[in-house]
Amino acid sequence: MRKVNQYYCMRSVAGFTLMEVLVTMVILSIGLLGVAGLQLGSLRGNQSAFHSSIAANLAVEGADRLRSNVPGVRNPNTGADRAEYDLINAAGADPGCIDTTCSYAELADHDAFEWITSIQNQLPSGQGAICRDGTPHDGSSSAAHACDGNPDANGNDIFAIKVWWDHDLDPATPLMAYRLSIIP
Repeated sequence: MRKVNQYYCMRSVAGFTLMEVLVTMVILSIGLLGVAGLQLGSLRGNQSAFHSSIAANLAVEGADRLRSNVPGVRNPNTGADRAEYDLINAAGADPGCIDTTCSYAELADHDAFEWITSIQNQLPSGQGAICRDGTPHDGSSSAAHACDGNPDANGNDIFAIKVWWDHDLDPATPLMAYRLSIIP
């Protein structure tokens, strides 16, 4: 009968080997990288949802501005057959009359200035347009707003409120859009 080396047996059950510890560390590192990836995806999703909420609020604000100046929406500009809010897609200048008395046209200019400035300040590469549009769910930016100035197929005078922003901060991808249409 052979005798078993007692030293060898004691050493084999004494603890973990360096190889076992390294394998455990690799497995743990892969798991932690997966958790970090999930956290990053969650942060991106939260930021996207935040910007979508801001865009929705700004679109509703644009609609409220239309509803609060109905004569400016209905009355055409001098020399043109278009309402004051028929195409707002640039901030322009503030007429500075809000503390005194604004005409309907000046109030529309003030609304355009305030609304576009809010979009630019609150959204990354934020852009916006308010216009008459028979097909309100098109357009890719304030420069390419696709507002046609026509009523819809049923003859309704629809105003489109369109907000665009750079959701992923990548100029190569198209802008994200939020569109709202109303009949004031």
